[in-house]
Amino acid sequence: MLTAGVRPSGVLPALGTSSSVGRLIQDSYARRWGSVVVDDGEVLEIPYRHGDTRLPASMPEAVRHAWLTRALDGRVRQRALAGLVRDPMPWHVPFVVQLCGEYVVDVARDVLDYVQGSLATDRATVAAYGRFWRDNPQFVALTHARAASYWNAYHRGHSSLADYPPRLALLEIELCIDKAVRPSKVSPG
Repeated sequence: MLTAGVRPSGVLPALGTSSSVGRLIQDSYARRWGSVVVDDGEVLEIPYRHGDTRLPASMPEAVRHAWLTRALDGRVRQRALAGLVRDPMPWHVPFVVQLCGEYVVDVARDVLDYVQGSLATDRATVAAYGRFWRDNPQFVALTHARAASYWNAYHRGHSSLADYPPRLALLEIELCIDKAVRPSKVSPG
């Protein structure tokens, strides 16, 4: 697994053990989304937002994109998402999922496009999402609730919850997971 740690000052220490991926998040900021368990059993604390967008050039792209999904600017988060889904890793899952529990609908549309496109055919990454769903039911439920809350606050008057991109993206992820767990039966011909 690619590992790196980022301190609040934005200084990247040397690449080290897998626990340093956890430090990417845990050493960041006090305001957090909460704890999540990623693919290797490591517990991460994901920051809600940060303003550190000037990152060292030596920072690995996978870490850079994950970090920038938590940036204050929605356009920065959207570009970071594009980088994450171009080369997905199991520990990226919570960074993608949490974007569905936020208010920037354009970012959630990009998540939905990813889920309906390349994720749907990437068995290994779908399996990582399945493990994340299994290991983090409270985070998933909270993300669903946040999506519904943002819809209620900002979009209720001009769209239905059933058509709201953040909710659709979460449901599509669950559909991908379900299909992977229960593959369709092919009748013998």
